[in-house]
Amino acid sequence: MRPTLKLAHCSDIHLDYDYYGGDRNIAKHEYYCDLFGKLLTDISAAKPDVMLLAGDLFDHNRAADPTVVWAMEMLGKLDFPVVMIPGNHDCLVDNAIYLRHDFNQIANVTLLDELHGQTVELDQLKLAVWGKGMRDHTPDNQPLDGVPTGLNGGNWHVGMGHGIPVATGVDCINSSPIHEAQIEASEFNYLALGHLHAVRDVSTANSTAFYCGAPSPVMDECGAWLMTTLEENKPTQVEVVELDLNS
Repeated sequence: MRPTLKLAHCSDIHLDYDYYGGDRNIAKHEYYCDLFGKLLTDISAAKPDVMLLAGDLFDHNRAADPTVVWAMEMLGKLDFPVVMIPGNHDCLVDNAIYLRHDFNQIANVTLLDELHGQTVELDQLKLAVWGKGMRDHTPDNQPLDGVPTGLNGGNWHVGMGHGIPVATGVDCINSSPIHEAQIEASEFNYLALGHLHAVRDVSTANSTAFYCGAPSPVMDECGAWLMTTLEENKPTQVEVVELDLNS
């Protein structure tokens, strides 16, 4: 594996939030597009080896085609690989964004959309990333069901998931639960999670797992993303980067 790997972890951008066309909501449309642009500028300045986008790039599958094409162009301009998964807002229902537009045609982008999970290997980075598509945001959907085991020590291994964290011993009726026991059992060097709009450390004794928050501020928390550094023979380092909305 490479001695050091820098991962930019983001999620929950929610492009076209509450946008149905017309002038009434155009300000919200522009606000979330502006946030995405600032996020990519911040991440690019940090020079990561790869960007992980853990779901909900779009707020809904009604997102306008011009917004989708613009987002694809923005991702395609990045000079590092991007690995992404669908979230509950842009899940793989009929006529979903990711069925209408092929994000895997973008040279530097991989969308992990197989419903039973899949792994992409970025050989130049000695990195393998696992994730799965989401069709139904229901309690039966298990974002970490089927994670690979017996991982090859020659690569860094990263997992991605989009759902709600559930502590051991807690009964949960929420959709897309991510159980503490599943995090603990995973063999990933890092687990990049999305769905919560605030940064949360849900690591266990054996696994480093974080929610990265969202670029849009929530209550008393600033918009944020995470810079995660994997370094051989050292603990995983996770830095919270607050998004500068004034830049």
